[in-house]
Amino acid sequence: MEVDYQVLKRYLEGKGKNGDKELIVSWFTDIQAESDLRKKYLRYWNELAQKPDNKGYDGSMILGRIYHEIKLEESRALSQKKGMTRFINIVSKVAAVLFIPLITFLFVYRSNFMPTASETAYSEIYSPLGTRTMFYLPDGSNGWLNGGSYLEFPLEFKGKSREVVLRGEAYFDVNSDPKKPFIVSGANVEVVAYGTSFNIMAYPDDHEIRVTLVNGNIKVSGKRDGRIHDFRKINPEEMCIYDLNTSSYKIIPVDVNKIISWKEGKLVFRNEPFQEVVRKINRWYNVNVIIKDEILESYTYLATFEDETLDEVLKLLKLSAPIEYKDLGRERRKDGSFEKRKIELYYKP
Repeated sequence: MEVDYQVLKRYLEGKGKNGDKELIVSWFTDIQAESDLRKKYLRYWNELAQKPDNKGYDGSMILGRIYHEIKLEESRALSQKKGMTRFINIVSKVAAVLFIPLITFLFVYRSNFMPTASETAYSEIYSPLGTRTMFYLPDGSNGWLNGGSYLEFPLEFKGKSREVVLRGEAYFDVNSDPKKPFIVSGANVEVVAYGTSFNIMAYPDDHEIRVTLVNGNIKVSGKRDGRIHDFRKINPEEMCIYDLNTSSYKIIPVDVNKIISWKEGKLVFRNEPFQEVVRKINRWYNVNVIIKDEILESYTYLATFEDETLDEVLKLLKLSAPIEYKDLGRERRKDGSFEKRKIELYYKP
């Protein structure tokens, strides 16, 4: 089945005629039209991005809004007939096609059961390693999810609080609501905000949780000895570092621009231990860089990377420090899939 581009275009521009909607739905339900439909949607997307009159065009923000509206509509449909759920899946497929041109992308996990009207439906966003994902929440709050991170949230905030669950790193820009605090929960930390911008780094494989306040005010609590302990108030441009091994915390002044630069596509190091540098490179590029000589762990690094490839970063490391590296490539598993690209770093006297 061939897709009529002009019909598709006028419908997306709000100029649809009678019968256009039904025709478009039929295209999305016909597997034989999928390839042509994908090409036509990409054509429309590219034309939209190149229009000179689209001032302030921000593809990530537009797609974030699309995602937000789809999830709200999905929430409303949960208590209705299954036919409506099928239609929402079709609409989600449209959004998935539009997401293709972006560097960052989104995976939405939906639980297998259908909740009743009295139950709360949840969605989970996953930002794969090597990517950054912009998100919008039901209350209008928004933010960014760093690579290798998960964010779980209800499709509608009910009750007296707005609670989300984070595993990994995220930047939040929270809409103000003094009567309904915004709560971010992790395995060993909880952050309460009312109208605030802040960054949380809480990867499961790290022994430290770092909470940085950009503006506003937050309350940070940590779990120690099986109990919740409130920490000292954090001021803007301060970071709370909670050590899971010792159940202790400290609050230090920081350059917030450096901390949140990752959402702008920048990898910034300011006198950071080389182990931390390697850890961030592994997440940023989705690779497995290994320090083979302990002497390298005593080094600190000062650098800013923006849009550099992994190979360019490795060459810069080699030029700026006594480092040699061996690229072992990607090892093939028995099932035919491949391991992450493996790179070993050695001290070069």
